[in-house]
Parts: sequence; C-alpha cells; structure tokens
Amino acid sequence: MELTDLERDFLRKLLGESWVSPPTFDHEIVARLVELGLVETEPIPSGDIEYRITDAGRAAATA
Repeated sequence: MELTDLERDFLRKLLGESWVSPPTFDHEIVARLVELGLVETEPIPSGDIEYRITDAGRAAATA
C-alpha cells in the first residue's frame, strides 16, 4: 500500500499518543487511513474525534 507523505506523517505523529481533532479539522484528509484500518476513531463528548493508531498503522508508519 502506498501512503502519501501527509498520511505517513499523520501516522508517525500518532505513534506517541492519540490525537484529538480541533473543531476545524477536515476529517476527509485521513479518512483513507481509517478505511484501511490503520487508524481508529472515537467521538468524544466535546464533539471532537479522537484518533488512535492501530497495530497495522504502527507497522505502516515504521515501514
């Protein structure tokens, strides 16, 4: 699977900890990572989305 530079950078940032999106974040930017199972999301009470890297995402980020 070929990742874009933006996708790879996003995965690498998630290696350290999960990330909560700001209200203006365009979720379509990383939607493919979620579809591929590299990142999982969880809505939080504030209405934001928390992004967490999966084991497959860790492997892709370090490949």
